[in-house]
Amino acid sequence: MLYLIGTGLYYINDLPLRAVETLKACGEVFLERYTNPNDVSNIGELEKIIGKKINVLGRERVESDLLVEKAAEEDVCLLVPGDPLAATTHMSLITEACEKGIKYRIIHSSSIFSAIGETGLSLYKFGGTASIPIYSEGYKPESFFDVIKMNRKDGMHTLVLLEARDEKNFLDIGKAAETLKNIERKRGEKILDWDTIMFASRLGSEQQEIGFVKGSENRVHSPPVCLVIPGEMSDYEKEAVRALLADTADSK
Repeated sequence: MLYLIGTGLYYINDLPLRAVETLKACGEVFLERYTNPNDVSNIGELEKIIGKKINVLGRERVESDLLVEKAAEEDVCLLVPGDPLAATTHMSLITEACEKGIKYRIIHSSSIFSAIGETGLSLYKFGGTASIPIYSEGYKPESFFDVIKMNRKDGMHTLVLLEARDEKNFLDIGKAAETLKNIERKRGEKILDWDTIMFASRLGSEQQEIGFVKGSENRVHSPPVCLVIPGEMSDYEKEAVRALLADTADSK
């Protein structure tokens, strides 16, 4: 059987209790961290609890036939940051397992898609999620801007994920803000209200930060980092934002 187990927002501290016995019973345990490059220095603690080594896999190996082939022979666990179904890669694994007649089971956990409610905005009013990648020569997509634009048109909020390859190579909010402003200028479209755009850094951890982007562009926040672009806010949401972000809200 192939098990996909969500570790929650911060690995061992958020791992569901019912996952531990499954990890102990599995033949092999793997961890992917490319979708959330958090520090794994304490992974040894979990290895002691479950009595086996946890193998860290990169994107290529997760997307290969490795896990499904192993699951055909024994019970295999893949630990996934956040919730297992938050990334399309993991749904592809399940689809492949089904096509090969291999059973699977999912153990869900906390995710950015629910935790972002700490901004005070209603989860029911979020539209499509956008992702801003790290730009390189010849690779400067703008499709995320179209997602934001569509959500704004519909009055919906937008969760904007910022790419983080590891703890040293990631997109900070200043660079993300610069990218969005450059696209606005290039297209001659003013769709963003920088007085209301928020950020969240290391959400769910003891070091989490939530605040407004304006005035924070020059600070480096440890990944994972995301932006939140509000659409039309109800009076209830405005009150919640003011209450939850009281130390940074000022008169916004």
